[in-house]
Amino acid sequence: MSLIPFDSIAEQGLLGCCILGAYGDAVAAGVDESWFNELNNKTIWLLMGQLSEKGDFGETEVVMATRSIEELSPEDVTKAVDAAPTEDNLSYWIQPLREQKRRREYYNLAADVQQRVAKEELDVFVDEVETRLFDLRKLKHDTNANTRVESFTRVQDMLLEAHNGRGIMGLRTGYDEMDKVLCGLRGGQLITIAARTSVGKTTLAMNISEYLVMTEKVPVAFFSLEMSEDELNTRMLSSYIGVNMQSFINHEYDEQQRMQVIDQAAKAIPTLNAAPLVINSRTDITISQIRAEARRMVKNKGIKAVVVDYLQLVKPNGRGGNRVQDVGEISRGLKRMALELDVPVLALAQLNRAVENENRAPRLADLRESGSIEADSDVVMMIYCEDEMMKIEGRKLCQIGVAKNRAGCQAKFDIVFNRDVAKFESCSKHPDLISLAEEIVVKKTKPKFVKSLKKSA
Repeated sequence: MSLIPFDSIAEQGLLGCCILGAYGDAVAAGVDESWFNELNNKTIWLLMGQLSEKGDFGETEVVMATRSIEELSPEDVTKAVDAAPTEDNLSYWIQPLREQKRRREYYNLAADVQQRVAKEELDVFVDEVETRLFDLRKLKHDTNANTRVESFTRVQDMLLEAHNGRGIMGLRTGYDEMDKVLCGLRGGQLITIAARTSVGKTTLAMNISEYLVMTEKVPVAFFSLEMSEDELNTRMLSSYIGVNMQSFINHEYDEQQRMQVIDQAAKAIPTLNAAPLVINSRTDITISQIRAEARRMVKNKGIKAVVVDYLQLVKPNGRGGNRVQDVGEISRGLKRMALELDVPVLALAQLNRAVENENRAPRLADLRESGSIEADSDVVMMIYCEDEMMKIEGRKLCQIGVAKNRAGCQAKFDIVFNRDVAKFESCSKHPDLISLAEEIVVKKTKPKFVKSLKKSA
């Protein structure tokens, strides 16, 4: 007796509905040959697929076609039609058949695990198994019949949100200029934030995460391959209370000021600790492990956004080989994770040295070690500084260029990097720095203008 789950009556009933005219509806609902376990039923389904390519068909055409197939007889078609017995019963037969298909998929998965678990590389194998399990959970619902209806419902909700003043279709970042360009961080997107070393990639990612968990109350997962959890929490505390932690540690504050900082920190830490931020600070994590851990976080902690700092430090599955191929595998894995979990994934990336050597604004071609990052990303933002003179003490005027925006336009906007308190801030909060920047621009452009006047005279 076979242990493989199936329902012969339901298979015949669904086939009968299709023979009587519901074949197109069944295909639209996601039915394919894998829904049938018995060979005769599978063969009839494939036969109807061939007939549908030639045009409409009915019971007579199917009976005639069975005569040329050794495995089938007209009686098989008659049994299916009798089981139906009308095309209107399609939805009645689809439900039990979907249930049996799910059971077979779980059965096959379990058998596959038993055969392969002893010889496969474990992390890669676990990632594959979890992906298959995740896909099987999706099969529980009718994912095809109402997809467009549900999609347009979501689109309509987005339009209403925009009309009512929210102005974005995803999660806010805390930066109005960025939200205006991106229209928010949306599920399924891979958003790459790229820069050279020490320009502020991690700080910007932490600032966005802080805004999401503290202001929007949105759970965020932060995978840090470069910094420890203590370092990240120190930065977040510095940003939240507006204190230069390096000055505090070096006793550049007097005793009274240091006591005030300690008091501020004592009040802020419980609030920060209660925020829905999950930090994973492993430095040897692979792309498969990130995806597996993110799945668990989405399921158990309701994570709505994922940050990876940074992409080129993630280990590939297996031993690795060609570095360009490895980085491509990692970027594709992050994009698949964003789509699979329906969350925005912010991946930080390193730019190559050409940006510094040539003293220019970065381009997509400057993404280090792979062209796949550019291809897989929905958005690529680059942090850079056009003029190193535009700074006052620990504050510097920087630019963020949106070099790729699959859902919108390219753009560039100014932003202030306040390194003292580990925070990117709006230019409107730093009028003195903006005035300095304007003076520098005037000084740079004025000689060129005078020179051109002399030349024309």
